Amino acid sequence: MDVSYSVPTPKTPTHRQTTRDERLKVHTLFFTAAWEIDQIMLQLNLTRRQVEYALEHRLTPQKQRCGARPKLNTPQRKRLVEWVTSNKATRRQDWYAIPALLGYNVGIEAIRNALDKENYVRRVARQKPPLNEWQRAVRLRWAQEHLNWTWEQWASILWSDETWVNPGRHSKVYVTRKRGSSELYHVDCVEPRHQRRIGWMFWGCISGFFGKGFGIFWEKSWGTITKESYSEHVVPRVAEYLAAHPGLQFQQDNAGGHSAAFTIETMARYGFRTIFWPSNSPDLNPIESLWDDIKDWIQENDPDIHRSYRRLRATVQQAWEAIPQERIIELIKSMPARCQAVINANSGETMYRIICRIGPGLTTGPY
Repeated sequence: MDVSYSVPTPKTPTHRQTTRDERLKVHTLFFTAAWEIDQIMLQLNLTRRQVEYALEHRLTPQKQRCGARPKLNTPQRKRLVEWVTSNKATRRQDWYAIPALLGYNVGIEAIRNALDKENYVRRVARQKPPLNEWQRAVRLRWAQEHLNWTWEQWASILWSDETWVNPGRHSKVYVTRKRGSSELYHVDCVEPRHQRRIGWMFWGCISGFFGKGFGIFWEKSWGTITKESYSEHVVPRVAEYLAAHPGLQFQQDNAGGHSAAFTIETMARYGFRTIFWPSNSPDLNPIESLWDDIKDWIQENDPDIHRSYRRLRATVQQAWEAIPQERIIELIKSMPARCQAVINANSGETMYRIICRIGPGLTTGPY
């Protein structure tokens, strides 16, 4: 087995003082590109403190127009920030309603300017699975225990997961057009919206030693994935594959149908068990990155499937078969870096978690 592939790992951040250009890049990535702090650390090879310091300090003072005075003074701005950041509800409060709630006799522009001066902006809330303290502790311990695993140990796991595959584009489309509304709905600047969205649930598995495993299309007649349907349609196939490939250990996430006592008992009757897996940890499962590979392949090769389940199924199968062995090796080789990322983030958000959530255009390893 060729084990010559290298694992992309972040460099050790330096502790020197950051340059103005580096601080400018931090601001651009955080405020304009909406990157997370962990991503910026890896991209610019900076420590968390260096990134946080750059975000806390403006590069140059914001100039006021001649004769214009800020409508909210420093104590009022500090009170505004303290109120806005006090809880989940105030974080989501519309800015136009804030003056009345705080008793400020100003308009929304003054609120916007005050928050901007304090380095606060309004952005779309990111969506991510929440991690409670127990889950964070388990994730951290798992990453620490597996950080120094060998390639042979990682390669002996049969990684599994399922995804919902829709036809067409799964990434945002950007176009070049004039400012304003004159070309907003130009025929070349709009994307068609299909009223009826079809899709297939697809389950797959991979391993380092044997590469791409088998895939299962979740048939419409099977209904939703429950402990009974999963035990009937997936568990026997896994048992058969493990019997034909001795030495592999089975991995699955902790979805209800997977981790139910009924499912575990069914697996035991077939003579296999799963490895322990920390809850809510898609960033530690290398197969997660393959789903965007499949969707990218469909987007590029057959983006206009919108009515035919049969055609979509055939295309998904082709996309699965098109995944090269080198890609699977690359993903499994990333496991030490994934563990290190969880440790560096104190089991919180990692760049790999963002890859799983966002997908298109992102690859394993530092950006």
